[in-house]
Amino acid sequence: MDGNGSSGDAPRRIEVDPSDVRVVMAQSYAYGAPPPMGGAPLPFLRRHRAKLALAVAIIELLVLGFGPGDFLHQWIGLLAIAVAAVFVYMLLRLRLPYALRQLLWMLAVAQSLVALFPIFLGVSVVIMGILLIFAVLAGLALLLGDRR
Repeated sequence: MDGNGSSGDAPRRIEVDPSDVRVVMAQSYAYGAPPPMGGAPLPFLRRHRAKLALAVAIIELLVLGFGPGDFLHQWIGLLAIAVAAVFVYMLLRLRLPYALRQLLWMLAVAQSLVALFPIFLGVSVVIMGILLIFAVLAGLALLLGDRR
């Protein structure tokens, strides 16, 4: 039996009645479809939205890092803003025009990155601590193993 389900007999032929075929034009700007080719801002936003969101997140982190206030309260507020931004994006993404949808996506991603930054920082500090402990233990094993 081959990959087409045939048992090795004569090749099969498929015939299609043209009256049974319907062609549908999809109006979608999903990942599989190319962005609209209308004005210049639209393809630019689609191509560079991740970079722009990262830049906005870095600028916001710098402003918040040097700003006054309690870190815990700021982070809880940022977490609430990030959840709200993602919720608004998921709610309005099919109803908004293309350019506004891209801008709202950038806002949601930037807010999510800013809210998750302390978690990323904490995890990286723990990983670096574990690696440092293993390096010290390896150095100690090398020192104790030297019998000259």
